[in-house]
Amino acid sequence: MPLILSVGLFQSDRYFHPEHQHSEHDHNHDHDHECDEHCDHDHHHHPHHSNHLEEDGFTSVSFQSDRPFELRKFQYFLDHQLPQSVFRAKGILWFKESPRRHVFHLSGKRFSLDDEEWKGDRKNQLVLIGQNLDHATLLNQLAACVTDA
Repeated sequence: MPLILSVGLFQSDRYFHPEHQHSEHDHNHDHDHECDEHCDHDHHHHPHHSNHLEEDGFTSVSFQSDRPFELRKFQYFLDHQLPQSVFRAKGILWFKESPRRHVFHLSGKRFSLDDEEWKGDRKNQLVLIGQNLDHATLLNQLAACVTDA
């Protein structure tokens, strides 16, 4: 859950407490009951969990910029450079061609871009979630979408 929510756009600590990290606590639970040779119900076991996301190569890339994107360059990134291994993306985007704040959502090959009034400082904040991502390449490609001045 922190992987998805820790983008600085959601105050997850108001809802989730750091001391309750699902993958880090012991799952040994006792269930008081008597079982004999006539016991015919299923037993509920809690196996130990590992960090499946990391083991399966799932990572996130976070990009921020205090300068706006050029819309044409960002569109090129989406159409020609974004790897198929990026499954989700979310962000607040600033384009030099628009005075509005753009809320970006990507799931698979589909994305939406909703605009609204800016609240606060203008900047780009984008998180990409996927499998076996080349962080350096993605960050360089996104940086190339930012205006020069």
